[in-house]
Amino acid sequence: MRWFAIAIVFIGAVAAYLYWRNRPEVFAYRYRLHLTISIDDKVATGSGIVEVVWQCGRSYGNNHDELGPCYPSLGGQAALVNLGSRGVVVATLHTGENIEPVPDGAISAVWLCGNAFSNKSTNDELPALPKLSGRRNLAPSNFPRLVWFPKPDDPDTATKVTPQNIASIIDPTARITEAYVEITSDPIAIDIPSRLPWFAELRRRQQNGKGIVSKSGQFQLVHNMFVGENS
Repeated sequence: MRWFAIAIVFIGAVAAYLYWRNRPEVFAYRYRLHLTISIDDKVATGSGIVEVVWQCGRSYGNNHDELGPCYPSLGGQAALVNLGSRGVVVATLHTGENIEPVPDGAISAVWLCGNAFSNKSTNDELPALPKLSGRRNLAPSNFPRLVWFPKPDDPDTATKVTPQNIASIIDPTARITEAYVEITSDPIAIDIPSRLPWFAELRRRQQNGKGIVSKSGQFQLVHNMFVGENS
């Protein structure tokens, strides 16, 4: 019995060590995405809390301590700006495109905040992401997908806009006066389903495998553009 007990302890210790050596690494951080739009000198703002989670395996090469393949996912929701009679503009989490690079340069929320802090979310840079702090303005070259809904209750009115063409599409006086990301520990709040009445049905259909196209270069509304796949 004594040798049996010693064997059990040894096996348990080896299993614990192997688990520790092969455990996945998780790097997560949360930020507020904020957008301000001015039209006719009237200001409208919107924000959303976004959580980025990177899960990484372990390398099985010569250096076992290196990170293996890493995969991102998103929680939280997009930032929605209510323009009153002119509809809403949504700064989405994903771009709605299935090609890279995105033709108009829109950036996924996976990369957006890291880019603003000069962190490209490479394997070597991932451990620094949870340590970020502060706030950074968004440059025109590092901007989320903006989708304008002149009729918020009709998804077919979705129109892509950019900081450069917003005045020619929405209103000659329209301009983005502020856009930034800010590291936060605030709780995630989800209210997109109540503000876009078609969203719940879109998510239900797409989660059931319906309504998602795969044609290269075709923009499409996808549910995780508005609410992250982890929420």
